[in-house]
Amino acid sequence: MQIMKKRIDEITTLQYQIKRYQAAGKGAMCQSLNAKLHKLMKKQSAA
Repeated sequence: MQIMKKRIDEITTLQYQIKRYQAAGKGAMCQSLNAKLHKLMKKQSAA
C-alpha cells in the first residue's frame, strides 16, 4: 500500500511540474518529465 501511495504522489508531482514547465515554454524539460510520467503510470497500472 505504501508503495502505491508514493507512486501516486510522484505522478501528481510530475503532472504539476509538467504544467509549470509548459507554461514557462520549456519544451525539452516537458518531454523528459512526460517520459518519466509514462513509465510511472505504466508501473502503476501493472500493479
